[in-house]
Amino acid sequence: MNEKISRKNLIRSLIDSKQIHTQEEMMSELQTNGISVTQATLSRDLKDLGAFKVTDRNGVQYYSLPRESAPSPRRTHINVDAIDISGQLCVMKTQPGFASPVASSVDDAEIPGVMGTIAGDDTVLVMLREDADSNAVSSALKSLFNISDVIVRTALPDDVRYAEDICEEIYISSQERKTGIARRTPEYIKEKIMAGKAVIAVSEDGEFAGFSYIESWGHKSFVANSGLIVAHKFRARGISKRIKEQTFHLSRTLFPEAKIFSITTGAAVMKMNYEFGFRPVPFSELTDDPEFWKGCEGCRHFDILKSHDYKMCICTGLLYDPKEK
Repeated sequence: MNEKISRKNLIRSLIDSKQIHTQEEMMSELQTNGISVTQATLSRDLKDLGAFKVTDRNGVQYYSLPRESAPSPRRTHINVDAIDISGQLCVMKTQPGFASPVASSVDDAEIPGVMGTIAGDDTVLVMLREDADSNAVSSALKSLFNISDVIVRTALPDDVRYAEDICEEIYISSQERKTGIARRTPEYIKEKIMAGKAVIAVSEDGEFAGFSYIESWGHKSFVANSGLIVAHKFRARGISKRIKEQTFHLSRTLFPEAKIFSITTGAAVMKMNYEFGFRPVPFSELTDDPEFWKGCEGCRHFDILKSHDYKMCICTGLLYDPKEK
């Protein structure tokens, strides 16, 4: 194993086992393990690994890494968000830092019609031969990465038929994560759908893939982006980010002057919020509308929230203020 690979493996191990807050801390940890590295080299290593910072409930930031799954014959890599082919060129969007392994997977697959790949940080350019069947190449790539076409859109009245599936997925996820996802009833979900305040993801064959909704509080001065969920079958395909983006734009369209907030325990959701301009804030900067906090009563951690006078819980508060943008 060469020095670069060994160093990256150690960085990955340190991030997985400790809370590393700064590059200086990482350099010190590497030095302790007998590896000297410049800050420029460390920055490149962190970028190659796709490292990003998350924030805990106390506002402390530390490094984290994208989640991967075990390889399988048909699913060689999960960090592919989108595949788009036009003429003899195909662009694949990946999670940050994962373009190179995705390109290698495409090369190893030896798909008919594919001439070669070029990888950046989060983008892979796949070059097709002049006589290649672009539809066949697209199908082969989607099969390789286990991707199906999923439409993300504002929910329509007919989508109330998914209410039971949505509630079931929210409940199962809360049990798996052992964190605070407040339970919702089918009636509550249907209300959001009928009011045009929900975003849904549906596969090409009509299967429920994901959901999120918005609600206004404090006389419409605050808007909450809540209930983001992706069905198990469709996870790790970039759908949550697409739902989050659509929900954010729907919130800005319906309530352009409102502050948008979210409370979450998920590192991935925090990262997406940061990309849209959210910042971590104490609960005191969120709505004081008692009806919002009443919605947390179905959460297993409600006693913690209540004991701290609704000022703190295990969730991190995130806020987007349009006046700051």
